[in-house]
Amino acid sequence: MNPTFSISPSGESFPLPVIADYQNELNRIAELVQQARSENKEIVVVMGLGFVGAVMAAIVADTKDANGKKSKFVIGCQRPSSRSLWKIPLINRGESPVKA
Repeated sequence: MNPTFSISPSGESFPLPVIADYQNELNRIAELVQQARSENKEIVVVMGLGFVGAVMAAIVADTKDANGKKSKFVIGCQRPSSRSLWKIPLINRGESPVKA
């Protein structure tokens, strides 16, 4: 059986991407990166958005330059599995996937 959803600990369900989704997502991220580069932001990629990765991504994203301006653009990556993909939509809407 091939699951088609990732379910968060709260029970919210998120569809797993299909092959056709990957190019659109790559294009979306490329546009965001281009915008960040035009703002002279450093691009940082965090692999894995579990307990350590989610916190690290948030800390880096909050980094400011000497003028108090945000200086980093963070891309968080999580494998598209039924067990863990739910972290991405939560982070995208500003919610931490980690509870402590």
